[in-house]
Amino acid sequence: MDIFITIGAILLLLVGAIYPIMAILGLMARLNRKPGPLPAPAQVMVRMLLIATVPLAAILGGFAGLNSAVWGSNVLRLVILIAAAASVIGFAALGLLIRADSSRAVEEPPLDNHQS
Repeated sequence: MDIFITIGAILLLLVGAIYPIMAILGLMARLNRKPGPLPAPAQVMVRMLLIATVPLAAILGGFAGLNSAVWGSNVLRLVILIAAAASVIGFAALGLLIRADSSRAVEEPPLDNHQS
């Protein structure tokens, strides 16, 4: 059972290190799209929240899996749980924002900039 906890902790550390880099690159690509529309400010805000909370929860959770003294600290346990809850809420909010944005794009006809 300890091997599964160790493997999970190492995977959490990897996710905590890789996620912010990939999320920032993805956000930069969305913001630099020239022909397409920019993402909504709410989407950018939620993505920035996730760039902060996912690594915090993953890296501290990984350390807690490798060293039980980290999980034994009430303050660190509270930080891990709050960051994990904020990450889950952030992913849910991002999913709702993306779905609302895609349904709005289907309902609105494209703008014709060519005036005759």
